[in-house]
Amino acid sequence: MVFRDLVPEIPSTTYATFGLYKYPAKFIPQVIAYALKRYAAPGTSVIDPFAGYGTAGAVARIAGHDYELWDLNPLLKPLHDVAIASPADVDAAALVDDMRAHRTPFEPDWPNVAYWYPEPFLPMIAEAWGFYHSLTNPDTRRALLIPLMKTTRYFSLDDEKRQKLSRSKVARARADRLEQADWQGEFYRRVREGVELVLAAQAEYAALGPKPVRSAVRAGIDGLAMTSETAHDVLITSPPYLQAQEYIRASKMDLFWLGHSAEAVRRLSKLEFPYQDVPEIPIHSDTYHECLEAIREPHMARLYRRYFFGVLGTLTQLQERISEKLLLFVGPATIRTRPIPIDRIFVEHFEALGWQHEATLVDTIVSKNLFSYRVNPATGAPDRRIKAEQLVVLTRR
Repeated sequence: MVFRDLVPEIPSTTYATFGLYKYPAKFIPQVIAYALKRYAAPGTSVIDPFAGYGTAGAVARIAGHDYELWDLNPLLKPLHDVAIASPADVDAAALVDDMRAHRTPFEPDWPNVAYWYPEPFLPMIAEAWGFYHSLTNPDTRRALLIPLMKTTRYFSLDDEKRQKLSRSKVARARADRLEQADWQGEFYRRVREGVELVLAAQAEYAALGPKPVRSAVRAGIDGLAMTSETAHDVLITSPPYLQAQEYIRASKMDLFWLGHSAEAVRRLSKLEFPYQDVPEIPIHSDTYHECLEAIREPHMARLYRRYFFGVLGTLTQLQERISEKLLLFVGPATIRTRPIPIDRIFVEHFEALGWQHEATLVDTIVSKNLFSYRVNPATGAPDRRIKAEQLVVLTRR
């Protein structure tokens, strides 16, 4: 099964505003659209506690569902605001001309900022962000946000293909090429074209017919420490991957330029599952315990336990407030080449809590924004990329 083929009204995973920002392991909009159409009655409310880019909310709005989104990453709120906004009357060229004339810099609370940018670029970038922070019109800010973030990263020494902030020879070569050309012209050209792309994408999203629904977005929060104040009919989510959970580290550059402090970013990073001292919960799955017993390396066993304590801890406390369905989109994983059947672990755990396993639908992956190696550097074995993911459907008994 390929979910992309089942939802022709969304012709690609990057259609409309769904592809404006390369958020790691982004939820596929067609999966959400198909799942809501098949398993959520019209007018029901949904929640996604690992919302990431906020795709579940954008699709729920099209389908007419009230929704609530949670995520540890503060980027959720501004990115989701861009994704669901109506196209504004913004003149991209005039906006960029105003940006070029702005001379008041924004100084991020980022001790290592000079390490990540060639010296000639940094004053221009700081003035561009000073212009962004000076804007008072929310439509203009939404149109500019993603193009400015993407262009700022392109002019940095960060390797864009890696999962987290990382310098590389490739990034250095890119910066050298920019320095030898009209780099100021290139910076503003990219921003202008990006604004035009955002406005066109928002027009495509508007053509999908989003409805006036009620919504709540809670960004920069620890889902383990939260309880939903509202009961929902359906929980739909794509939890973090077992092998790729460092989404705050991937977003640090954007968070600093948006005005988040170094201390705030450090605090959020420590709350990601590999690093947080996650409270233990009972996990009702024989498969979980069998896999744990087979892991010989203590640090890998700790990572494994923290992952399931974190993800299932969040989902377990939330399921008490869900009346109809749990729709969990998960990928297979490995630890030191040993397969970890996350879908089976989830099914066994929630069956023990009174849910009925209705179906597991398999989606073939066409592409995914995750960094990969040809050879796993930890094991020396060929890298085993995720080829398919599962939509686990559980029904309240």
